[in-house]
Amino acid sequence: MLFAKSADCEVNEANAVVRIPRRTHAPGETVRITHLVVPQARETFEVVLTKAFWTWGCEVGVNEHGLCMGEEAVFTTEMAEEKDGIIGPDLMRIALERTRTCREAIDLMTGLLERYGQGGSAELKGNSHFDSSFLMADPREAWILETAGRKWAARQVRGTGSISNMLGIGTDWDRCSAVPAPAAAGPRLDWAARFGLPGVPAALGAPERQRISSSTLKRHEGGITVRTIFDIMRDHGEGYDPAAAAVHSGVCLHAGPQKDRWWQADGVMAADVRPSDTLIWLTGTSANCLSIFKPVFLGLDLPDLGPIPTETSDGASLWWKHEQLHRRAMADFHRVMPEIRADFDRLEDDFLSASVSARTGGPSSKRRFSEDCFRRAWEATDLWIRRLASRGDLSFSDPDYRAMWAAMNAAAGLTGLPA
Repeated sequence: MLFAKSADCEVNEANAVVRIPRRTHAPGETVRITHLVVPQARETFEVVLTKAFWTWGCEVGVNEHGLCMGEEAVFTTEMAEEKDGIIGPDLMRIALERTRTCREAIDLMTGLLERYGQGGSAELKGNSHFDSSFLMADPREAWILETAGRKWAARQVRGTGSISNMLGIGTDWDRCSAVPAPAAAGPRLDWAARFGLPGVPAALGAPERQRISSSTLKRHEGGITVRTIFDIMRDHGEGYDPAAAAVHSGVCLHAGPQKDRWWQADGVMAADVRPSDTLIWLTGTSANCLSIFKPVFLGLDLPDLGPIPTETSDGASLWWKHEQLHRRAMADFHRVMPEIRADFDRLEDDFLSASVSARTGGPSSKRRFSEDCFRRAWEATDLWIRRLASRGDLSFSDPDYRAMWAAMNAAAGLTGLPA
């Protein structure tokens, strides 16, 4: 089973990669999530998460049982600005920590949803409210769970599947809280038509992004590899210009000065789940097309990624060190990105080739392999940072795009970048 999800956040909303080991908790213990305090489970499973630094929950995650999940914001007729609800990323982390399979996760998540509802701001700066959809897979099957307020629908994935920022389940749901059991006679409920907001997905570019991911998976069905997954996560769509695009039309998002383009791809995680083990590939950095996937293994500590990043540049975390490459490259994206990608692809191919034997080794050899990949990836990134810093021809040709990056860099405390 192959799974991947790109996490999209505000430009300076750094994503953190964290590993939380299996833990046992005391009877009656509680846990503070982003906006609520909820009862804790007696036992929580090991998880590796990619998350916005300030939330308790996550954008993408994998647990020790090979259960993988990713979350997307969706906008529905049932959205409520409840101050004490559970936001989608928190709902997903709870499920990853407490369940082994998709079906267990759906039962837990929908029960919590019906009890607490969705609510509370899910935006670092501002007050943004939305509902959530989830793509999840375990070693045996995959499901899509979509929510609208306290209502929900779920559909089992057969073959391949993908989600975006829109409701995508129509009349093909397998379970739906809005329909009593047994279902009343009459036409089958069209979930997306009933609870979706018609104009929002197109304004966000969601239908085009979902078309890219789903059509690419279908085209390669029967021969999908980890490299196929990497390539999908970097797809920009036809004729993409990060300075001028009207909407986010590709899977690999870049922020722009236009309305509704204030977020970007801030980190991506992929998982290769087999009966014997799970190999996680992650970037830990923004801009999928300018990043390198690196391997980590469940049961082992993560390589040193530096401190947990925040919205201010720290010069020490992997995420913010990589911004020195990302924000230089955006000044001349169409010329610089392909040069960087050619180097990085060769390195990733080395990692993928070596992973075949590395994943059959013991804990110490897996740890050495992971740490070596992270070291080589940073050396390659740092080399490109120095190359770009020495070039005097990098500058933004679009004045609005230049102004956007100048404002973002100033807010993060970044200096010495192209203007």
